[in-house]
Amino acid sequence: MAESRFITVADASARSRLASDIVIAGELAFVSGLRAADLHNDRAPLPEMVEAQVAKIFNNLDAILQAAALTRAQIVAVKLYVIDFERLFERVNAAYIRCIGASPLPARTCVGVAQLTRGAQVEMDVVLRTGD
Repeated sequence: MAESRFITVADASARSRLASDIVIAGELAFVSGLRAADLHNDRAPLPEMVEAQVAKIFNNLDAILQAAALTRAQIVAVKLYVIDFERLFERVNAAYIRCIGASPLPARTCVGVAQLTRGAQVEMDVVLRTGD
């Protein structure tokens, strides 16, 4: 059985680190708790608009995937957590589709939550396949 790999993009001293950026376990990889925070300075302000937060999340995802030698094409599932669901759901959807691309679309869950850390409006978990 292959060992799991735990990958971080930035030095732990530059961020509040509670988890690895990506964990590769066999033929699956997991990114969780991805917010619009700066990967090298977790205390930097988040973008104000939810659309900008979604775009920043995908930029962060790209940096994490690059460090793991993976690509967005390997995404199989996404889970979004959104505050103020009634007001922000359509805006998050529009920003998400701009970032994720047309097809094939991964499986997706979008959940309304009461609050996210540091005032984030959206957070994302991603599952990827690691093989071809």
